This record gives sequence, structure tokens and C-alpha cells, in this order.
Amino acid sequence: MKPAVVITGSAGDIGVAIARRMRADGLYVIGLDKNPSPEVDLAFQVDIGDSEALIEIGHHICRDFEVSAVIHNAAVQYVEGAGATSLAHWSEIFRVNVIAIDALISTLLENLALNNGSVVAIGSVHARATTRGLTAYATSKAALEGWVRSAALDLGPKIRVNAVAPGAIDSAKLREGFARWADESTEARIEVLTSRTALGRLGTPADVAGAVSFLVGNDALFVTGTTLIVDGGA
Repeated sequence: MKPAVVITGSAGDIGVAIARRMRADGLYVIGLDKNPSPEVDLAFQVDIGDSEALIEIGHHICRDFEVSAVIHNAAVQYVEGAGATSLAHWSEIFRVNVIAIDALISTLLENLALNNGSVVAIGSVHARATTRGLTAYATSKAALEGWVRSAALDLGPKIRVNAVAPGAIDSAKLREGFARWADESTEARIEVLTSRTALGRLGTPADVAGAVSFLVGNDALFVTGTTLIVDGGA
């Protein structure tokens, strides 16, 4: 049986690209998402914010697969600022963006350790330099980086834990976020983002997938507890 990788948020633009890359790298891809995932070998349709459901799925995966990597890509983003974000949205964002990865790997630890596994969290540059209107999202991504640093200590030496922090990636989620710039057109906003990027373009989901492939693979065997920023130099 091929080594398996578990990907949350496997139906979104970045999730699809990661799943495609993992399959190209020779891994059996298990996708977790509330929507159908087109590039996976086995799909579980689940609310990523439901920790109990994730734990149950984790137990099921452990019975049938050797898990070499877990990639937490699922995320919720609301365009709401400080003092204007509902408690329900704060709770949902943290359950999906942060707590989900800890709940999922709680059932996969022994499996991952036996396979010298790798955990990769998809963070965001908003953890470090954000814009108005994304308070809860930015806070959750900062918390996710903190989890990565702590988990790297707790889970080593058998399991490596890292993060990828994408910048402006041309995806549906990026365009959804343009709602906070209601006075600008999509084209104008893309031009602004491009002008701030040293490489002169937006990133692609494949750019993120490449970084994930590096962190999961054997070329990163001495890399843990770090965040790889993929933002074109912005």
C-alpha cells in the first residue's frame, strides 16, 4: 500500500493543487472537506470544525493506512474587523483554522511516528502583516504558527511540524477577501497586490503545493518548527 497523506480543505483551489502534487509525488491522498474533492483517492465529506467527527475519521484512517503526512489546509475567513466579529464567527474560525489540526492528529500520532511523518499547516502572511477587516482570520493564523512551533517540540523527534504562509495566491478565497476593498475593482486590487510583490505577479496554488511538497519530502528532514513564507517577496 502506498503511504498516505491526509489533506483538510482538499476541495478548494489550494487544496486541489496540493492533492494533485502529492499524488504526483507518489502518495495516496485522503481528502477531508465538506465539498467533493476532485483530486483525491479517498474522500471524507466532513465539517472540519467538528472535532469529534475528525477524531472518528482519524481512527478509521489509522486502521487502513500508513500515514506519512497530514496537511491542514482548511480555513474559514470572514471580512469583519475588530469589535465587529460575532462570537459565533470567532468560534468557527478557531475551530476550523486552528483546533482542527490538533484534533485530527491526536488520533494519528502513533501512525505518523512509525512513518517518521510530517505535519504541514497552511498559514498566511496575515499572521504577521495583515490589513483591515480580517481580525479573527489574522489572529487565527498567528495562533496556528504558535501551534506549529509548540507541536514541533512536543512531537519530535519522530514527527516534523512546519507551516507554509502563502501571500497573495490567485484563488477564490483571495477574491472573496476583496470584499473589504469595496471601493476598488477586482482588477485594481490585483494590480495593487502585484505591484507590492518582488516577483511581479500573484502566486498560484501550485506555488503553495510546491512548498508543501518540499516540507513533506526527504529534502526537509532537518526542518521542523518553521514557517516557509511563499509570497513572491511581498
